[in-house]
Amino acid sequence: MLSISSARKTLNLVPTVLKAGYATAVSKTGNGVKVAAIDESSPTASVSLVINAGARFEPQGKAGIAHFVKNFGFKNNGKRSAFRIARETELVGGVLSANLGRENVTFTAECLKEDVPYFVEVFGDLVAQTKFAEHEFHGVAHEVAAEVSYAEASPEITVIEAAHNAAFRTGLGNSVYAAPYAEISTSDLKKFAADNFVANKIALVATGISEAELKNLANSAFSHVAAGSEAKAEGAKYYGGDVRVAQNTEAGHVAVAFQGAAAGTPEFYTAQVLRSLLGGDRFVKWSTAGVSPLSAAAGKIGHGAQISAFNFGYSDAGLFGIYAQADHKNIAEAAKTAVASLKAASKSVSADEFKRALAQAKFETAARYETRAASTEILAAQAIQGHKVSASESLAAFDKVSAADVSKFAAKLLSSKPTTVVLGRTSELPYGDALF
Repeated sequence: MLSISSARKTLNLVPTVLKAGYATAVSKTGNGVKVAAIDESSPTASVSLVINAGARFEPQGKAGIAHFVKNFGFKNNGKRSAFRIARETELVGGVLSANLGRENVTFTAECLKEDVPYFVEVFGDLVAQTKFAEHEFHGVAHEVAAEVSYAEASPEITVIEAAHNAAFRTGLGNSVYAAPYAEISTSDLKKFAADNFVANKIALVATGISEAELKNLANSAFSHVAAGSEAKAEGAKYYGGDVRVAQNTEAGHVAVAFQGAAAGTPEFYTAQVLRSLLGGDRFVKWSTAGVSPLSAAAGKIGHGAQISAFNFGYSDAGLFGIYAQADHKNIAEAAKTAVASLKAASKSVSADEFKRALAQAKFETAARYETRAASTEILAAQAIQGHKVSASESLAAFDKVSAADVSKFAAKLLSSKPTTVVLGRTSELPYGDALF
């Protein structure tokens, strides 16, 4: 089965990178490809090619080129046609997928353990020999357009993308979806690949195979890939701002975000505890509301209202905020209640509240290490930064967070310029300054 997925994870992000102190260096091939693996006693495996060439690294005037590159994965290359790759993948029962983030583009194969060498070879060909053929471009452009249409039809995706753009403008503000006006050619794609498909911007990660074996496979499959240099992005700068998106939706949507913390830093773990403290998730089946401030507020408003906190962490910056969805007559109340909850946390956090939030943050992090897809994603994010961290090491980072740290971080958020995005019938939606 061949599945090219572009599904986006928007409102929940748990720590995937832990910086100096706990990190263990990953292996490297002779030309600089980073290699990391988790050897599990399972007959199945997954292997991912991670390239540090996400939307953040798009050249000026070529918005959306990373989206096109993602969708050109597994197309014709110098050794295999797209049909042959699909057919051979089906014959061994494998599943292929591709995903684009703001910092990385990732290609993944899930397969039986004995078929890992085949897919590592395919990844090597993808990097070194993808043709970016003119006759395939129309089909890829159609796929890109379909994914853009899907994103535009999703209020949640639209709001989160707009929040990033308002917060960072360029770099991390670049959308992971191609702009409607994007003018991308096969020549542009070939140049982007030549600049970014180089060993020092690549990580190969896997589960179900030893790191030594994966390194041997990578040394062979990527031997002809130029070493190049590591990705260098202009440091992220936070701006903040207001965006109003007019759509005739049944519900109104409001996101209020602030300058957050870079992934893996002590502040990021504090932010994760604050996200759990504010909440919005329900942990009891069939319950109508949770005990966290945001879930309780949503339950009180009723009528399908949803309020939750989110925390995005990147290599050098972060975005923390609150997302509210409710019918138009109640959305202002929902958003104001959410901001009030953040203000309350900035003043004090009780011992019981902190205990609950810390436990939930630690559980969510630990649980992600228990599933193959999530653990592969975590390993990929770590490896591209040159190190890897175990679940126990990640959990240990939470033990250094205190209730006072959480309050201090909430106050710091509120001191930054807010980023406010509203979507719906804008004449009925609040303005950002009316929420504080």
